[in-house]
Amino acid sequence: MLTTLEGRLMWEKSRDGFLVVIPSRRSLTTIFYGPVVGIWLFFAAIHYRHWMDAPREQGSGIPPQFIAIAIYALGLCFAVCWVIWSFTNETVLTVNSAEFTIQRRALGIGLATQSYRLEEVHNLRFVHPTKWWASESETDPKTSVIQFRSDELTHSFAEGVTQSEAFALMQKMMEIHRFEGTKWIW
Repeated sequence: MLTTLEGRLMWEKSRDGFLVVIPSRRSLTTIFYGPVVGIWLFFAAIHYRHWMDAPREQGSGIPPQFIAIAIYALGLCFAVCWVIWSFTNETVLTVNSAEFTIQRRALGIGLATQSYRLEEVHNLRFVHPTKWWASESETDPKTSVIQFRSDELTHSFAEGVTQSEAFALMQKMMEIHRFEGTKWIW
């Protein structure tokens, strides 16, 4: 049974560790672009319907109407996938006595999973959000992450976490394993 760890983070204790579900942070652009894409699809469908009723040219090659249908279908698939990803994606972090696993999911289906041995994971740190591209005086909360080093590479997860969520998550992780080089400076 998942319970609240901090803010949006939900967690559950396992036999020798824990699991944390980190939902994605939805921004105003998601709320804005969703209806814009829906309106575009509606008007494009009307336009393509009228175009399909037009007489077809006889000759070799693919008729322009079929090219238009293919472009519309590709746009529709992209829009549906974008909406599904925007509203259902989440990161599941599993930490146990031997392994550190990050899984990205949409609609509850695992899309990408990375696993690391605990001994390989070090230098955990919270990266504060950066300035928003549209306003230099405000920060974009979606740009904050938790980073760590493994195999001489820097990896990140938990995009959009707040400082208090990151602190609570890192504290919970330190209960399982003492990650070397962890930065507690906020």
